[in-house]
Amino acid sequence: FMSNWAIVPVKEISSSKSRLSTVLADIDRETLVIDLFIRTLSVLQIVNSIEKTIVISRDSDMLDLATKSEALAIRENDNSDLNSAIQQATFDAISFGSTGILVLPADLPLLSVDDVNNMTDYEKLDKILMIVPDRHGIGTNALFVKPPGFLKYQFGVNSFVSHKREAQRMKAELFINHYPNVEFDIDSPDDLRRLSEMDFSLHNEEV
Repeated sequence: FMSNWAIVPVKEISSSKSRLSTVLADIDRETLVIDLFIRTLSVLQIVNSIEKTIVISRDSDMLDLATKSEALAIRENDNSDLNSAIQQATFDAISFGSTGILVLPADLPLLSVDDVNNMTDYEKLDKILMIVPDRHGIGTNALFVKPPGFLKYQFGVNSFVSHKREAQRMKAELFINHYPNVEFDIDSPDDLRRLSEMDFSLHNEEV
């Protein structure tokens, strides 16, 4: 029996997407962050392959939004970094019986149900790491880990290479998938420009 859980780590909204501050006012930046976050949760909520989503954050407003979206809201431990926050959420997912973990950021405006299903379709395999890199091939935009807990998360600088090394160290089967919707995230003004050129609405219901 597969019980895949998603983990969406979220920074405090005031410090999110600071690189966009040159082109967006603070209120517009916060609105964008919230819209992206809610859209990500709405996709995860309707996917059959995900049993439950955990949102881990220090931001009370984001945790409230997570609860309203029927996600499990967990307050991040003080003084933790991104990797230890995801580890904290992983331990909670394991305690609820999770057999697979999908780690996703909250800033993937093109994420679809099919993407999530494809990223978690490893029912017949015992020990795997699936990575979707960012479109520059440097960062990690999604991870699927099965079983949960065997992997030491390596998010940060050059995380794509670090995660590949970790899979080899743990003798896990490694899958590297290039899903354009998942590789596209919103980090820079250029990303925002590309999104606007797609004539794409974050409020698009066809997820």
